[in-house]
Amino acid sequence: MTRFLTVVCVALSLCASVVEAAPIVRVQVRHLGHFDIQLHNNTPLHRDNFVQYVNDGFYTDNVFHRSDHRPGNYVLQTASYKISESDRFLIDPVVGSYPSVENEAHLGDLNEAMTIGAARTSDPDSATAGWYINMAHNTGYDHGNGNPGYTVFGHIISGQDVVLAMYNVNVWNAGDMFPMLPLLDSFDNTGPLQKTDFVVIESATVIVTPEPASVAVLGIGLMGLLRRRAQRG
Repeated sequence: MTRFLTVVCVALSLCASVVEAAPIVRVQVRHLGHFDIQLHNNTPLHRDNFVQYVNDGFYTDNVFHRSDHRPGNYVLQTASYKISESDRFLIDPVVGSYPSVENEAHLGDLNEAMTIGAARTSDPDSATAGWYINMAHNTGYDHGNGNPGYTVFGHIISGQDVVLAMYNVNVWNAGDMFPMLPLLDSFDNTGPLQKTDFVVIESATVIVTPEPASVAVLGIGLMGLLRRRAQRG
């Protein structure tokens, strides 16, 4: 009986671990390395929205256009501009192609360091493709006390050193649109800005996808085990 209960407990534990698993996305940053994002199941709308943009290749060649070091706004932000395919321009604006996502800040976690949040306008339900990395706990971004908040839908599980390297590059005031533009050390303000000077996402790929079928297989096996046990009396 003890052995039987042990088997049941292990099977249930395996089922729970698969059910609770969430996608992991690897973001490769040109010249700097990669970091991995574990998405959160408690914000399913933002989780699925992010995955569909990743699968579309939307984030390839996106630049980190904002490296904010102001108190309460410690963030790295991306997915508003990408390296231009034209020789006339350095970067071009990009716009999400899917409907905006309903705010889930009340369901998600706090905007603590190394979490991923959804960028939006003043409209709480306006998030599309844009996202940011919290570099500290930005309490003003959290839901509560009448503040709708900004939805946290993931956190960085590896490559934090890469993220810190991105955040610690030189930040330049490039005018009204880019007052906090992070640029690699290749730019020293003695020559014209080049496409290679930007902090660029080389690729974003889902590297771990939970398999719902695994839950079914475990469940069927457990049911069979219980049935045989019942038949034996």
